[in-house]
Amino acid sequence: MGGARFVTPPPPAAPLPFSPWLRLAHDYPVDESARHFARPCLGDHALHYFHEGRGSYLLRGESFDIRPGAVFLVRPGEAYQFTLDPGARVTMYNLHFDLTENELSRRPFPVPPEDWRNKERLPESLPPFQQLADRLEYERTFQRLLSAAARLGIAAELERKSLLLELFAMLYRNLSLAPAHADRTLHRRKVEAAIDELGRNLAGTVRLAELAAKLEISRALLCRIFREATGVGIQRYFAGMKFRAAQSELQSTRLPIKEVAAKYGFSDVHHFTRRFRQITGMTPGEIRQK
Repeated sequence: MGGARFVTPPPPAAPLPFSPWLRLAHDYPVDESARHFARPCLGDHALHYFHEGRGSYLLRGESFDIRPGAVFLVRPGEAYQFTLDPGARVTMYNLHFDLTENELSRRPFPVPPEDWRNKERLPESLPPFQQLADRLEYERTFQRLLSAAARLGIAAELERKSLLLELFAMLYRNLSLAPAHADRTLHRRKVEAAIDELGRNLAGTVRLAELAAKLEISRALLCRIFREATGVGIQRYFAGMKFRAAQSELQSTRLPIKEVAAKYGFSDVHHFTRRFRQITGMTPGEIRQK
């Protein structure tokens, strides 16, 4: 067989039943009359890429800096607005699309805002903003997509779908190959929100899938950015929060150790004492005697 390979791809972590339909592709310089743009609700998906320009972009209540290589993902039903710095040359490469082709996909652009309901949306594992590490690859793919948008026929339709999927894959690769180019501010705020949720549930346990769903990101992304921000995993961080709070309780009150244990989710005081010593290096009794 020589160098021949026989490869069976592994099953996906989650099915991705995408068959995207390109509604609109356009590249254009922004003139002074369009330096501020706002839309209260988008009826389809949009990818707004800045080939050049400076300004600010508001999406999901977060403000992001616009700079060359910035790409913004707006999902159906979302509002957005951007303000561009006066005088600076701005060129955008924009796409509008449905993630899965349906009977309404071929209606003329623009899409009515109410069309966003019941539409498939790109997974939350893709953040609303990225700074691309490989701008040239994205721009070349966009230009090929722009060219295919002007052609008729099955071959052109399949090429448009293929190129859209390649852009999605490119955005995922950008996250994994160059995480420093992902939005640090958004990730930091997600981690801060996760820590707030943990702090409100010190008597309970951590269910990572539920926590990720509440924060509207994937479990895998949450675990990765949490470890990057804190240096430890979520479960270990949560245990530290519990026992620091318990230590403070033991030092500042006269509650029996059994009641302190119960307050932080331990019905077995022996288990609490063992884990307390593992985390703090001392037993609850020793802490209280200090």
